[in-house]
Amino acid sequence: MNKKQKDNKKAKIDSMVVGTVIGLAIFVFLGIITVLIPNSLFVRMTPVYFYDYIFFVLTSILSGVYVALWHYSRNTNSKRSCMTVGGIVAGFFSFGCAICNKLLILVLGLTTITTYFMPIQPILGVFGLILLSYAIYTQYRKL
Repeated sequence: MNKKQKDNKKAKIDSMVVGTVIGLAIFVFLGIITVLIPNSLFVRMTPVYFYDYIFFVLTSILSGVYVALWHYSRNTNSKRSCMTVGGIVAGFFSFGCAICNKLLILVLGLTTITTYFMPIQPILGVFGLILLSYAIYTQYRKL
């Protein structure tokens, strides 16, 4: 194995470690603030549905994969970065407690949230996963 192959292998391993750490950090952070990971810091005021956990886990995994690919290539396009941030934010709003989110209540009001926003949370989750998947696809295709 020559030096270039060794460096390439090391870069791949480093990228996988960085992606795994970031994915786990996103998992823990979002899990704690949305109370999908039970804790005494926050209280969730809406029920947790099975799809909340699906969106939660997939958002964390896809975020980690994107960061690993980004770290490996080290030169991203702002369009993909915006898609990634949009996917993470959409994912957060899809499994987060809409009533607990003070920003949403301030902007939309409680009646609007319960009437219009809460029913579309699963759609928002699918949209976020599509954005993250497309960002990963374009980043991978670039390699």
